[in-house]
Amino acid sequence: MDRLELVELIWQQAQDDPVLYQRLRLQAATASAQPDVSVLQDQVSLLQVDWLDFDDEDDYVSRANSVLDALHRLLPDHVASAQQMLRAVVTHVGAAASVCEGAADMVNDAVDAAWGLYLETCQVAPPDPAELGQWLAYLRLNTEVSQVSLGEIVDLLGETGLAAYKASLDEARDRQPDLWRVRRLREELVREVGDTDELVEVLAEELSYPHAYVRIAVVLHEADRVDEAIDWLQRGLRSVDSRDGRASELVERLVELYQAVGRDADAVELLETRFTASPNEGTYRQWRKAAERIGKWPPLREQAHRILRERTERGEAFAAGTLARILVEEDEIDAAWEIVQRYRCDEPTRLAVADRRATTHPADVIAIYRPLVDTAIAVGNRNGYTRAAQLLTTLRGLHSRSGADAAFQADVRGLKGAHRRKRALMAILADHGL
Repeated sequence: MDRLELVELIWQQAQDDPVLYQRLRLQAATASAQPDVSVLQDQVSLLQVDWLDFDDEDDYVSRANSVLDALHRLLPDHVASAQQMLRAVVTHVGAAASVCEGAADMVNDAVDAAWGLYLETCQVAPPDPAELGQWLAYLRLNTEVSQVSLGEIVDLLGETGLAAYKASLDEARDRQPDLWRVRRLREELVREVGDTDELVEVLAEELSYPHAYVRIAVVLHEADRVDEAIDWLQRGLRSVDSRDGRASELVERLVELYQAVGRDADAVELLETRFTASPNEGTYRQWRKAAERIGKWPPLREQAHRILRERTERGEAFAAGTLARILVEEDEIDAAWEIVQRYRCDEPTRLAVADRRATTHPADVIAIYRPLVDTAIAVGNRNGYTRAAQLLTTLRGLHSRSGADAAFQADVRGLKGAHRRKRALMAILADHGL
């Protein structure tokens, strides 16, 4: 084929292939000493999309990469033009990454490539700092571009650029004071160029959740301002209900700081108050550890158990189970067994106690396990049948150690007779030797 035939062939193909057509246009636009900037700008603008279907992601990334290749060919002779267009590419492709139907991994790779090329142009021709700061704020406020880091361009921004960046963020805060993204970016800015007091001030603007107080305390602790960190944690505790589960992190951090400065008695008192208001195993363990540290646990242990027993007697949900699990943890199996016999406890707790009781009193726990077999069979699927077979296997061991093998065999015969139509159950029982 001669040259004209090949040209015609490629042209015909390009009319049916948008990606090839774009590549040819970009090649033509950058082939001469004076590139056709208008064509390049048109191709950059086409990267702005409202939504990116899963099936369109490959084509979009191919088009973005073709644009980046073309802009790269402008360097270094036309770096200013390339730099402006690269800003638009980062903006458009970064926005596309947040409107992808799919995972957007390839689109994010394109953002990364565009950002890297932009930084390359900045080394050749540093941009106007104020303009850069304003654009960076717009980009990070309006797109999800995790690849773009403030720390990478702090030197490029300088005081002028950082001031412009901060002014843009402050303006966004004034428009939408509750916008999480604005707060995150302002916090990042202060962490990069501010001091501890400025950072605390920014973090303190949003104190509607307990973890906010913890974050402030961490900042102050890292700055060796422990007393102030303690004050913030105490404020946080006063701001939430004593029964609020979210207070646990505040308590844990405050105990840690109390102990760090030798206020062990305060740590024990705090945990005592916390446990009394909302007794649970986690707080119990913390209280025990803190009290043992200063040799005060034995009387406090009795107090903790009394609190749980009183709540159990009042019929409070979970109190009996909490007490039983604590007793098992402390190897008081007889006491735990008494609890699960007298009070309603959840199945995992009853089984945990029964498992420990079985080592010395196997006959006692048969009555715990046997009803669970019927419950598992009633589920009516293979998972339930497998669970029933596992429970029966455990029961076989318990009967054997109790000298009641005949009773077990009779029970299994009766069970199989009652459910003989359930073929899947029969097969699973056979697999377990039952």
